[in-house]
Amino acid sequence: MSLLSNNTYILIIKIVALTHIALGISLPFLAQTNVVANLLVDEMFIGIALSNEAHLHAAYIISLFGPTVASWGILLFILLQSFIELPKKQIWLGLIAAVLVWYIGDSAYSLINGVTSAFFLNSFVASCLLIPLWKIRRLIPKNK
Repeated sequence: MSLLSNNTYILIIKIVALTHIALGISLPFLAQTNVVANLLVDEMFIGIALSNEAHLHAAYIISLFGPTVASWGILLFILLQSFIELPKKQIWLGLIAAVLVWYIGDSAYSLINGVTSAFFLNSFVASCLLIPLWKIRRLIPKNK
């Protein structure tokens, strides 16, 4: 017997999607603040002394990533909703594949470049997606 219901697993995935949307939309604005810009740039360029101009340019590039993150959240939400309305194996496999492609690629690149905090954040987010996705696979009809 499962401790959590399918609705709970679906809610967890929706929260991750909505968080991506909210953070993605706010990232261009947050990245313009000194605190966030310094935190993000310093974490991405560990041990590299950047000129002020390079630091500002890096913060700008990071801020451009926000809309991409927001769009991923929208796509995740819509695909999940499609799966709930019509639980097909292809949709479920697409969701799993999307998470794995992002997680493996981003985490490997982060580790190669010594950004372990990105690896840990990725692992947390991937777990918040893959575990619930694995659990809701039982919504797929056996004959599909």
